[in-house]
Amino acid sequence: MNYKVVILDIDGTILPHGKKVSNATKAAIQKLKEKKINVVIATGRAPYFSKTIVQETGVESMVFFNGAYALHKGKEVFKNAIDKKIVNKIQQMAVDRQHPLTFLGGTSFKATDINHPFVIEAYMHDPWKPELAPAQFWMEQDIYQLFLHCDTEEEHHYKTMIPELDFRRWSSIGAKTCDVNMLKSNKAVGLTKLLEKMGIAPDEAVAFGDGLNDIEMLSLVGLGVAMGSARDEVKLAANMVTLSAEEDGVSYGLEQLGLI
Repeated sequence: MNYKVVILDIDGTILPHGKKVSNATKAAIQKLKEKKINVVIATGRAPYFSKTIVQETGVESMVFFNGAYALHKGKEVFKNAIDKKIVNKIQQMAVDRQHPLTFLGGTSFKATDINHPFVIEAYMHDPWKPELAPAQFWMEQDIYQLFLHCDTEEEHHYKTMIPELDFRRWSSIGAKTCDVNMLKSNKAVGLTKLLEKMGIAPDEAVAFGDGLNDIEMLSLVGLGVAMGSARDEVKLAANMVTLSAEEDGVSYGLEQLGLI
């Protein structure tokens, strides 16, 4: 197959947890570009959490917020903000259950309780920290994603009461936070819009990912590659498994596929 694009997740894929993008991964991305193969980043992160990675890799096409927002060469291709009525519903439910929320808008993010231990844990390894959300914050701008900070066993209450939303627990064991997006908003949706703009069919794409939020993406493309550290359900959605991010799994996988 003549693949035209390689799609890369960030955390746990090109970025080892708690580390930096390796020289091997940067070199692999450069080799793809030299072979005229497009490179796309598809992440659960917001744009403002991804600036350094985008700059280091020189990638020009990106999908953020688990597919809710897509850019191609600096221009907006797709956006799917969470309906305000639904944001209000989860916000009221979170208040009743005393669970903090982080609201992720297009240009900034804020949390309802910056001193809660689950919120502190969520940002423990990040250079960015949330500010306290004013009462009107979520009403005054588009919200593309939420972080719900609660124990795993509490999550099902939200799933039952707000079926319009999709809840994905962070991959780390015992994580006290989950991504919250619109039910039909995932990386595959945003990527489909982006690939259409680029004139590339999904079966002409290769994708690398490690998280639960990568399953639809790996199933969409012509060849899905799961990282060695991925959970079993992610590996089942993939066509092949490479090494972990710590072992330069992207570079290794691309070499095995003959793409670099």
